[in-house]
Amino acid sequence: MKKNLLFVLMLLLGIIFVSCDDTATDPVEDTGTVYVESTPTDAEIWLDGVSTGVVTPGTISAAAGAHIITLKKDGYADLDISVAVSAGQQFILTAGTTLAQMGSLVIDSEPIGATIWLDGVNTGEVTPNNFSVQDDNYTITLQFTNYSDTTFITQVSNGGTTTETINLRPTFITMHIAKIWESFGTTVVQPSGLDLSTGSPYGTSDADNRDKIDIYYFSNSAGTSFLVQSSHLDNNMTRETFFKIMAETNLEDGINSTVKSVDWAFSVNESEDKYMFLFDADNHYTKLRITNRGGLGTSDDPAWVEVQYYYNENENDINF
Repeated sequence: MKKNLLFVLMLLLGIIFVSCDDTATDPVEDTGTVYVESTPTDAEIWLDGVSTGVVTPGTISAAAGAHIITLKKDGYADLDISVAVSAGQQFILTAGTTLAQMGSLVIDSEPIGATIWLDGVNTGEVTPNNFSVQDDNYTITLQFTNYSDTTFITQVSNGGTTTETINLRPTFITMHIAKIWESFGTTVVQPSGLDLSTGSPYGTSDADNRDKIDIYYFSNSAGTSFLVQSSHLDNNMTRETFFKIMAETNLEDGINSTVKSVDWAFSVNESEDKYMFLFDADNHYTKLRITNRGGLGTSDDPAWVEVQYYYNENENDINF
C-alpha cells in the first residue's frame, strides 16, 4: 500500500515539473507597435497597403520587421513612410508626417459636356469638372461628338488651383496654311490667288482655275499698294468675298463670326495683324490671319504673304 502511494506521489510531481517546463518554453513575443502622428490630424493609417481602421494620432500593431505606413486624407496627397518594427517595442512616428495638400484642376469647355481623359485614362467625368490632383504635369484630352479631340498639357501645384477653359473645334472646321505672291510680275510657281475651301493657291491668270479663286494678293505696277482682296476686283475673276477685321490676333480664342452685313469690305491691307472673318461666294465663313510676310516687291524679289485660317464647311454657319 505504501508503494502505491509513493508511485502516485511521484507521478503527480512529474506532471507538475512538466507543466513548469512547458511554461518556460512559451514562444517569444514577435510583434511591436507603431505610434503615428500627422499634420493635419485624422489621417487614415494604412499598413502595407491595408487599412488599419485607425486615424492619427493613433497606435497600430505590426509584426516585427520592415513595413510601409501610408497616411491618407481627403484633399491631401498620400504619404508613404518606411518603418522598422522591433518585437515588444513601440516605434514613434512623428517626424516627416506633414501631408501635402492636393491641387485643384478645373477643366471647362465650350460647349460643355466633353468627356475628360487624364493622362490617357478616361475619368468618366465631363466638363465642367474639378479634380484633386498632386503637384505634377498632366496631359488632358477632351472628346465631344461632332468636335475634334483637343489635347493639351497643364501643370498643377500642391495647394494651388489651375483652371483650363477650352474652346472645342467642330469637325466641320478645317485649318489651312497657304502662301500667295503679289499679282504683278510673278511667275507661274508664284501664284497670287487662293481657293479658301481647299487651301490651294492658283495663278490669277490661269483660265482653268479662275472660277475657284476667292481672294488674291494684289499689287499695282508701281509696287506701292499691297492688299489681300476679293477676286472679283480683278477683271479676270468673278467670285465675290467680303472681309470683316476684328480686334484680336488669336485664331484660337473661340470667338465666332458675326453675320455678314453691309459694313463688310472687299479688301484688307497686307500689313494687318488682326484676324478677320471672310464670307465667300458659296456662303461659307472663314476665320483668317496674315501670319507672315516678306519680299521686297521687286521683279527679282516679289512680295508675298502667308495666311493661316479656319474654313467652316457648313453653309451660312458662323461657328468657329
